[in-house]
Amino acid sequence: MPSKRKTTILEVAEFAKTSPATVDRVLNNRGGVSEKLETRVIQAAKKLMLDRNFNNLDKPLLRFSILMNRPDRDIYARVQKAILDYQELYASIQFVCNFHYFSSQKPEDIVGRIESIERGFDGAIIVAYDHPSINDALQRLSARIPIVTLLSDIPYSNRIHFAGSGNRVAGKMAGGLMGKLVKQEEGKVLIISRLQHYTAHGDREIGFRQVISERYPRLSANNVVECNHGDKRDLNLIREAIGKTDQLVGLYNISSWNINLVTLLHEYGYLNNAIVISHGVNRRSREMLQAEYLDVVVEYCPESYATMAVDALLHHYERKETFVHDYRHRLEVFTPEYLPPIQE
Repeated sequence: MPSKRKTTILEVAEFAKTSPATVDRVLNNRGGVSEKLETRVIQAAKKLMLDRNFNNLDKPLLRFSILMNRPDRDIYARVQKAILDYQELYASIQFVCNFHYFSSQKPEDIVGRIESIERGFDGAIIVAYDHPSINDALQRLSARIPIVTLLSDIPYSNRIHFAGSGNRVAGKMAGGLMGKLVKQEEGKVLIISRLQHYTAHGDREIGFRQVISERYPRLSANNVVECNHGDKRDLNLIREAIGKTDQLVGLYNISSWNINLVTLLHEYGYLNNAIVISHGVNRRSREMLQAEYLDVVVEYCPESYATMAVDALLHHYERKETFVHDYRHRLEVFTPEYLPPIQE
């Protein structure tokens, strides 16, 4: 059966008795068209069924607040770019995303930013960690607007959706690769974490430990170093832990934040015989794969979850009929032989 031919902008222009340029301005929300003519174009587009999303053109603009760290780290820059690209791609759905950054990682600063969100927003997406005061602030905000948690869940925030359920799967994948790559009969794996309040990090650790204990009991993954300082104090903590760890055969770096620490550990000669697995693709991790300082990087694809978070809010307001609830399969594995693409 032949597929139905799509309506063109030229046909809408002819039906609305105006120019194709005017139709383009209306359908892409560029302004500069009288209200009467805009209504005529929208009605023509609906009549000719140009695109089902044009049913949203006569609906009010939705405003979403994106609460997160500043995009001076790769993962947050990628999240921001993905959301802005998605906003441009689906301009006809009539929504706009405004970014509100945390001044620090202190709970009181995050709470202050949440409470500063003025009325007039229709939804919020937040990338933060689980903490009682942050939970309380989000519960108060959720009484006014729907909330979606992104990348790391805050379960008691009254959120309508969590976009990022692949963390435990990513940890399991890292555990399976560690077990396969370590050649020694037995040994210990050191886990480097950061800010355990982030449920994403906790989920990765749980997944990693589960696979090691169930499938590779010859390995022990009970030693964890939490690095929260971002300076030489973290390096000293790890060096001290390595010094106390007999038969070190592997290092699992849960957070891409600590990637530079791995370089220093190699330069000091602490990891010459250890398998090193990390998360997070960026320019630095690519260089470290090339130098064989990293054996594996398991990539989490934050762009997929960022667009899922937006979709959850659009679906809540019935601007999109469906959205994909789970991207657990969106994981990629990179090695020195299979490098990630160069980050722009």
